[in-house]
Amino acid sequence: MTQNARTGRTLLIADGTGGGATVIAAMRSTNFTIQGKAVDVTDKSSASQYRELLAGAGVVSVTVGAKGLLSGSTQTQTLVTRTISRSVDSYRITFDNGDVLEGPFQLVQFEATGDYNNEQTYQLSFESAGALTFTTV
Repeated sequence: MTQNARTGRTLLIADGTGGGATVIAAMRSTNFTIQGKAVDVTDKSSASQYRELLAGAGVVSVTVGAKGLLSGSTQTQTLVTRTISRSVDSYRITFDNGDVLEGPFQLVQFEATGDYNNEQTYQLSFESAGALTFTTV
């Protein structure tokens, strides 16, 4: 069973797309959720009153998160500025097998934490803001 396990350190979020994308520094954990909202079209004439869903309808969204160490003031400035301005920028998620999900996202949360006698950390949340491209290897 462990033969199919994947390493988490290669699930990366990068600022930008294509070959010029730069991995967001000092990430310790990365996560994402893809959601396809369903459109319920059930009515009184639905067979045995089972729920019916409209194929191809609804909104697809992707939420991405990252946590890590604050390691550079330039990157921190960029991320804070993007959160405050609510800009939509291009990001790239690379999976351990080389698959890539990329496109426009809005950085909706930047959180920094600094405990006494410990390192400063950050937490980021991104929301998709348009059509995404998923490329498999």
